[in-house]
Amino acid sequence: MYVLFETPAGFALFKVLKEGKLKDSDNLHKDFATGEKANKVVKLKAFKKFKDTKEAMKSTEKLVKGEMSKTLQKFLDKNIVQKGVEEALMLADKKLGKVISEKLSIECKTGSKANELMRCIRF
Repeated sequence: MYVLFETPAGFALFKVLKEGKLKDSDNLHKDFATGEKANKVVKLKAFKKFKDTKEAMKSTEKLVKGEMSKTLQKFLDKNIVQKGVEEALMLADKKLGKVISEKLSIECKTGSKANELMRCIRF
């Protein structure tokens, strides 16, 4: 499973190394207590830095509306679709997940586990 994480600097794509840890989302924060522990759960696979403030604002505008920006579409296409990855993508926004599923045929998962994982990554 992969995780799409949006930051002010760009988009990050993480690979979940231990999906079993996601089953107990109430205690997931313990696996992110240190950088070393977090590296055993997720690994950064790709990062797309925004070229400038204008690109960041356009992408953020689209995300707020639950839409996919061209930057995000190219990023996911390059790192998931073209590489033939057949794993699910976990993300925070259900509406955005639907758009990604329709346009790129990537299975998307949202919900409380996704929200907790995002919170832990942000930490």
